[in-house]
Amino acid sequence: MRLRVSILLVLACLLGMSAPVWAESFATKMQLGHITKLENVKLKPGQYRFLANPSTGQVKVERHYKLVAKVKGQWVKLKKKSQYTEILMTNHNIQEIRFAGKNKAVKFAA
Repeated sequence: MRLRVSILLVLACLLGMSAPVWAESFATKMQLGHITKLENVKLKPGQYRFLANPSTGQVKVERHYKLVAKVKGQWVKLKKKSQYTEILMTNHNIQEIRFAGKNKAVKFAA
């Protein structure tokens, strides 16, 4: 009986440690045609990949497979699922990233 409890405890620990692997993340690629700001980070024109983690709100920005920035955003719930992946900007400042088929978006401080 003690052996069974020990085995179940070990399995529960292993499942708990592997939970971050199961965490969903959203990713999108975007071509920027001009210098763009994301919070306090300036992004030069070029191809970028944005990786957003729904559990932490952190967005990683990569260019040429290298990490360029880590920015904290706030997840907001949309009224309906977004049809397209899109980045909303005002005066070359990224305000929000929406992901196709999701009813969540990550919003950044103005």
